[in-house]
Amino acid sequence: MKMLTNIILTLLFVLCANPAWSAGGNNHAQDVFGKVKIDMGNKASLQRGAKYFVNYCLSCHPAQHSRYKRVADDLGISEDMTVDNLIFTGQKFADLMTVSMRREDAKKWFLGVNPPDLSTHVRAIGPQAVYEFLKAFYVDDARPFGVNNIRLPNTAMPHVLVGLQGQKKAVFRMDTDRNGREQKKFSEFELMQSGTLDEKEYDQVVTDIVGFLAYLSEPAQLVRKKIGIGVLFFLALLGVIAYFLKLEFWKDVH
Repeated sequence: MKMLTNIILTLLFVLCANPAWSAGGNNHAQDVFGKVKIDMGNKASLQRGAKYFVNYCLSCHPAQHSRYKRVADDLGISEDMTVDNLIFTGQKFADLMTVSMRREDAKKWFLGVNPPDLSTHVRAIGPQAVYEFLKAFYVDDARPFGVNNIRLPNTAMPHVLVGLQGQKKAVFRMDTDRNGREQKKFSEFELMQSGTLDEKEYDQVVTDIVGFLAYLSEPAQLVRKKIGIGVLFFLALLGVIAYFLKLEFWKDVH
């Protein structure tokens, strides 16, 4: 009984601490980036996300639990179009979405960090975290790649979308917490150099990428909701039939 109580208390602690951890990890405003709006029924958005993913992400981040063929079939992309526009490494249509970069080299080039596999990573941390991360880069000359990130300070990842978003400067302010201690908090971004896209267009690119990564983390979600609705309809119909059968079987008893 005591062990069961300890387990329950531990679970409650984790559930209660998790929001606090995500909110207080870097002491920055949580609503500055907005909320990502993913529509798994929007095949055009998922197709654009696949295009951006293979062009900007797949050279470092593998998706080794996914296959080009599965992605093409799910998103309505022909084999020829997939081979011509999504496969640049000489791989075959049915191959896994891996990278040729060796893990040892990746750790050496990216400050000892191995770029995570993105076929499962998004499901682990949530689409909102990825959305905010891709919008939170700012210029920092003290970092090896010249950029830092509000959501993941001292990140080892360069800003691969800088040509689209442009360069931004982060403005910080000194704030005092409830214990009277001063701490630096993020205030706003200032545009230093424009990219090829405006803010709304860049937001759509990030949304497309996050939507595609959310799909990669659980491809079955494209159909499971439809299957679930069908199952509920079947159970409702079965319930009606069972009810009338019950009335028929018990009519003599009553």
